[in-house]
Amino acid sequence: MNGEGLEFRDHDPKTPIPARLKVKRSTPHSAAVIAALAIFLTGCSRNPVAPGTVGAPADGPLAVSVIPEDVPPANGGTPNTRTFTLTASEEGVATVGRWTLYIRKNSLTMPATITLHVADPEAMEVDVDVQPAAANNFKQTVFLTANLSDVAGFDYSKGGILSWNGAWVKASYSSHQKQENMVGRFTILGNTMVAYNVSSKL
Repeated sequence: MNGEGLEFRDHDPKTPIPARLKVKRSTPHSAAVIAALAIFLTGCSRNPVAPGTVGAPADGPLAVSVIPEDVPPANGGTPNTRTFTLTASEEGVATVGRWTLYIRKNSLTMPATITLHVADPEAMEVDVDVQPAAANNFKQTVFLTANLSDVAGFDYSKGGILSWNGAWVKASYSSHQKQENMVGRFTILGNTMVAYNVSSKL
C-alpha cells in the first residue's frame, strides 16, 4: 500500500471519510503561507468597503427612502397643501385630500411651480395655482381626479366637475362609478370642484 493510503489503513470502511484537498509534500512554511492567504481573502470578502460588495445583485434590492417635501399629518391621510416644481419636460403627481393631479411628461411650456390646497381632507373643492402664470397653458391634457370612495350614495349620473373661470363652468370630465372617482381634463388649471346637477354654468 502506498503512503497516501496509510492514513486510512485502520479506518472503518462503513464510515464516510470527509473530502479533502490533496497537497503533496506540504511543509510547515507552505502551510503557514496558505493559511495566511485564506485569512486575508476571507477578511477582504467581509470588508464592507471592498469593491463590488455594495449593491451587488447577491445582496438583494436596495431600499431607497424618499422624504416628501410636505409631510402627511401625523394621524394619516394626505396634507392639505402640496407644492412641487417641474421642468418643462418632467412629469409629476401630487395629492391633497381627495384630489390627485397628474401631469404627463412634456406637458409644460416652461418650468413651473404648482400648488394644490384643500380646506380639509373631505373638501369637494381644490384650489390650484400655477406659477408663473404664463406656464398655466399646457401643451397636452393634464388630469385632476376626485376620489369619491368615501362619499356614501354619490350619484355619478348627476355629479360633475366644475372649474372657476370668473364663474363656475362645466369642465371636461368623465365619471367612473366602479373606480369611485371622477376625472377632469384640463389644459389650464384653476380652482375646481365636484357638484351635483352640473350644467354648462352654475
